[in-house]
Order: sequence, then structure tokens, then C-alpha cells
Amino acid sequence: MINLFYEPSYWGHSSGMNGPRKVVENLRASLEQEGIPYAVNVEEYKHNFLIQYDWTGHVKHSNLMLENCVIGPQIWMFDSHVNELKENPNYYKSIIAPSQWVKNLYVNKFGYPEEKISVWSVGIELPEVERTEEFDCLVYFKRRSPKELHNVVSLLDSREMTYNIMQYGSYTPEQVNELASKSKCCILINGTESQGIAVQEIMACGTPIFAWDVTEWNDQGEQWRVPATSVPFWSPDCGEKFIESDLLFDDVILEETFDQFYSKLDTYNPRKYVKENLSYKQSVKTLMEIFDAA
Repeated sequence: MINLFYEPSYWGHSSGMNGPRKVVENLRASLEQEGIPYAVNVEEYKHNFLIQYDWTGHVKHSNLMLENCVIGPQIWMFDSHVNELKENPNYYKSIIAPSQWVKNLYVNKFGYPEEKISVWSVGIELPEVERTEEFDCLVYFKRRSPKELHNVVSLLDSREMTYNIMQYGSYTPEQVNELASKSKCCILINGTESQGIAVQEIMACGTPIFAWDVTEWNDQGEQWRVPATSVPFWSPDCGEKFIESDLLFDDVILEETFDQFYSKLDTYNPRKYVKENLSYKQSVKTLMEIFDAA
């Protein structure tokens, strides 16, 4: 029922797993699980899903039945060819944003009609893992300062807690599951996330999250600064989050905040949140609703 349009060259700059590749792989796995037929790079069914809208995707788009097209989430709004989408909203059914704050960016900063932007997150596998909890903590580090990492490591060392550091770009999906299932909890020191697939994979292993949140995106300068988050999909089931602030470099504040979280580990259920909101089943359901909307 869905034609998927993408090119492996989009993620081919890296031999390892990355976000764009993970979106495609999880999408295909979720469609197969839910029994939704799909074709790749041919217009066989009624729904066209241009997962990537680089120049190649732009060229493909021009040759399709435009009113049936859903575009994204791999789209860079600063590319000049994307202007055609803004100027011609009749050329597509919807543009995908991977989370609400990204949708707000498209609407409030780029001027897209709100009704043409849909939020869809790719599904997260619920692995069958045995929680052995051999380590106290998994530290997930991505696009943050060495000083912040140092403060977290010092906190764990001061409590003689065992831990592993997982740095973005240096792990496999199998290692995510292995380290998360072996850890009592996870401390996130990550930047803003459009979806945060790796974070959600950690949640899917049932590992409570202590998130040091970044609440603004300004990667392209002050003109584009918008409210954002390190954990765009979240509930109290997942753990605790707190806002990035210079005050948190006060060891006492960081220690007290973490201690409150660590004392309640048994009360969190992040896997339940993923199952109800981010599973393959839920992701496919949301995607089909976008395609079938009037």
C-alpha cells in the first residue's frame, strides 16, 4: 500500500548505524510486522512516501502523483529546492516532522501551513532482553561539553558507582540493547533531538532515564532559535529530566537531583511508554492515519 522512496547513499557517508539509516530500517520492519505491503523506489501503490528529500528525492517527487505524497522526516529546510514545497502546498499531502518541536519550527520559522505538517516518529523495536543490571549506570553522551560529562562522571565516581559511557557514533544497535539491559539506569547528556531513536531504544530495554535537558535549538544561529528538547517523547514513566543550566555545575544541586531520581528507580516504566507510544504498531497506525486523512 506504500511506495517508499529513499537512497542508501543518503547515509552512505558512514559504515555504521546512523539516524537516516535507522529510520528506513525500522520503518520497513514495522510495515512488515503490521502486514502493510510496500515497494521501494517504484510507484506501485497509491501512497508515495519520500522519506528523504535531498536533491535526488526532489527529482523523484517531480515524477510522481503529487497529491498522494508524504515527505520527510529526512528533509533539510535550508536547501534551496525545498522552497518549491513551501510555494506549492498542493504538491504533497503532508510533510513529516519527527516531533512536535520540529513541527513548530517548520510552522513558526519557515512559515508552512500548520495543517500541512504532521508529526510522525519511526517505530522503536521492543527487544526481548533480560535485565541483569550488572552496572549502576549507562552514560549516553552526544553533542555536549566535556565539562558536563566530567561532572556526571565525577558524581558517579564519588558514589563508587559502576558505569559505561556510550558516545554517539561509536556503538551498534546491539550494543545499545546490551548496555542498557545491563544498567540500572541511564544518564543522558545529549543535545536536542528531533526524535532521539537511541534514547528510545534505551527506554525500550526498560532502563530509567535521568535526562539533562537542552531546551533550545539554535544550531543555525539566533534567527532560528526555537524551544526544543533532548527528549521530545517523554512521560513520568520514563524517569526524570531537568533543565540545562549553569547552576547545575554546582555539584550539590546535581547530586541532590540525581539522588532523588536514583531512589525511585523501581517506580519508572519506560518500556511501557515506548510500547504505548513508539512501538512499531503505533508508528504504522499513525503513518496510515496521515495517508488516509481527508
